[in-house]
Amino acid sequence: MTATENRLRESLSAAAATAVDVRPLTLPVRRRLRIPMLLVAATVTMAAVGAGFVWAGQLDPRTTTAVQAPPTPRFQPQMLISVFLCKEHDPFPQCKGSKADKVKIAEALWSRPDVEWLSYESAAKSYKNFREQNKDNSVVLTTIKVKDMPEAFRVVPEQDADWNAIIADLKTLPGVSNVIDQRCPGLAEKC
Repeated sequence: MTATENRLRESLSAAAATAVDVRPLTLPVRRRLRIPMLLVAATVTMAAVGAGFVWAGQLDPRTTTAVQAPPTPRFQPQMLISVFLCKEHDPFPQCKGSKADKVKIAEALWSRPDVEWLSYESAAKSYKNFREQNKDNSVVLTTIKVKDMPEAFRVVPEQDADWNAIIADLKTLPGVSNVIDQRCPGLAEKC
């Protein structure tokens, strides 16, 4: 051993000799874990925030494949633009060889800064609405079937948006068969 090691050993021995009362080792006292309570609080908070976003209609449908937002009561049906999608064997020239890609069309619609709200409507939902609107016309109701109804997007433009520009752009999207301005659905010319 070196001189430094000897001096260290002597110092430690002297320090140990001065220790009078050494307590015996005991098991630690169990403490109540607070992590589960924090975890519960965080989960409840996240659920409340998520429910708030869904309730407020702020959930971004661009992140979902369903691309469907619930209708909000402040919009009237005549304040919509209806974007009808191509079906198989559609007579529209723009549908020849074109298949509607709902996700791409929804992304194109949401990417527009002048679109405030967007909803997807399946053929079954379109048929249900059609039956409600034509409940007094039995001839039409017996003729038109679910397979005859197109899928559609319902678009609400921003308050000061140029509807004619939106409609012209929507008509150029691949997979779109027809675009109807609900402010004047029976007119072929611009409103």
